[in-house]
Amino acid sequence: MLDHAFGTFCHQGGDCTVHADNCFGQNKNRYVIAYLSWRTMTNRHDNIKYMMQLPGHTRCLIDAGFGRIKQRYRREDIDTLQHVADVVDLSSCSNVSVVYGRDTWKWRQWKAFFGDRYKKVPNISKYHYFRFTSTDPGAVFMKISAVDTEETRFVVCKTNLLAMDSYDIPQEIMPAGLSRERQRYLYSQVRPLVRLQFQEEFCAVPAQE
Repeated sequence: MLDHAFGTFCHQGGDCTVHADNCFGQNKNRYVIAYLSWRTMTNRHDNIKYMMQLPGHTRCLIDAGFGRIKQRYRREDIDTLQHVADVVDLSSCSNVSVVYGRDTWKWRQWKAFFGDRYKKVPNISKYHYFRFTSTDPGAVFMKISAVDTEETRFVVCKTNLLAMDSYDIPQEIMPAGLSRERQRYLYSQVRPLVRLQFQEEFCAVPAQE
């Protein structure tokens, strides 16, 4: 989804600043760091700044947007995916739903792609500011906070001295779809709870084997 956001909302090249909360599982891990480094190594950006919120300052406009969605969600009857999208769109003028589909974005095997090319950043938990530049490919510059003057340089890419092909991207992950067992469960156990006029849209009759 991060790659989709860059491809949709950013121009090729130039500088970019990204803000994120300090979540290790999602935002501060070896694969996100590798991905941002890869973007500068393949000339997708000249410079990227990646800044984490400091402890005690973790509330932001994104949280407010999700709060609006929750408020609207509690007051609505939801039977289909489109109903969920409508809740997001109606929750706030700044919230816009993006319904997943293969024409929307593609899941790719990023972890496998970066796994043997990039190293873990040591003591990553103490840093809140990361900088990547195409003039020093494969390296990340880190600071404990954005206002600190001292940077720590670490070569995160194992092949930083070799040119990286910009057209070399991970394979697409093809969605497997619902198993027959899951389809039968949705049809027999969940579909009866859906309002009658939306039951077919929510879950059609499973095809005969």
